[in-house]
Amino acid sequence: MLFAAFFGALCALCLASCGKSLEIGSQDAKGLADTKKIGIEVNGAVNGMFITMTDANNPVLLFISGGPGVPEVWLNEAYADEYPNRIAEYFTVCYWDYYGEGLSYNSDIDPEDITIERLARDAHEVAEYLKTTFKKDKIYLMGHSSGSNLGLYLAQTNAEDFYCYFGMGQVYEGSKSARRYEEGYYFMKAEFEKAGNESALKKMNKLVSVSESGEFIVKDFSSIGKDWEDILLLAGCATTREMRSDMKDIFFKQMSCDCYTFSEKINYWRGKSLLGKSPYKGYSSNPDIPALIPVYFLSGYYDYTTPITLTKELYEKIEAPEKAFYTFENSAHSPLWEENERVIQIMLKHVK
Repeated sequence: MLFAAFFGALCALCLASCGKSLEIGSQDAKGLADTKKIGIEVNGAVNGMFITMTDANNPVLLFISGGPGVPEVWLNEAYADEYPNRIAEYFTVCYWDYYGEGLSYNSDIDPEDITIERLARDAHEVAEYLKTTFKKDKIYLMGHSSGSNLGLYLAQTNAEDFYCYFGMGQVYEGSKSARRYEEGYYFMKAEFEKAGNESALKKMNKLVSVSESGEFIVKDFSSIGKDWEDILLLAGCATTREMRSDMKDIFFKQMSCDCYTFSEKINYWRGKSLLGKSPYKGYSSNPDIPALIPVYFLSGYYDYTTPITLTKELYEKIEAPEKAFYTFENSAHSPLWEENERVIQIMLKHVK
């Protein structure tokens, strides 16, 4: 309730002036070294992105954030000390705020227009821009969390733009799937019992239960989301193993960054709300469609935001020219930040 009231007050302050975030053009991104904040036209709409480059000869990586509607470039600023991200030493990285989110938010956007097909067409245009700008035949692709739905879809439908796909916190089975909660329940139950955390067990058991016959039951799908996130945070199974509060560790951290202006920060959260009403939010990866390019999954052992057990199941089902599954023993949902050096080493193994 506190978060909702605080967010509502911020939105009221900027409601009249925050219809859209960014104009076409380029400027230095405050708070982020070697980074440009760029706006380009993509299929009739302005799309914003942050491009971090240290060497023009480096391969180019298109990064698709999760949420949906929660761009992640600000983590590089807010968590520079806790989770230093050195990927820009090896790749030119485009952190794309896709249609409706972050820099690309516009109050005129109809959420019904934000579909997997629309975002895939946009991704192709962004890839063409990056290939032309940096004189590359193809680029690399990474999707994180819900962004991995689009990432894998691109791997299944677009072989002309991308060398390979890296899926971090790869989604399989959406938020309405009881299996997502069931996998998390048994893992976190063991973690809480090992730590003697009876309070967390009680909170979790208010949300789900197991019948005498062994049937797993989600008590209320309509309201479990935020409460389940709190359980994940208590278990160290959310965005990172160390984060314990979305308010303190996500919302206030993002609002304190310089890479987004104040009005852009408001639009950032309005974009998250917009995406929450979109068809894209309901899209789930289809393992029956073969990938056209190599796919590599990067999953944290403690990741039960997108349960690693389900990601492994998707990995076993999907066909690809080449595939590999990498587990990060000291990570939850964000190995790129939690185990940055190892992620980079693995990615470089697959660079042409």
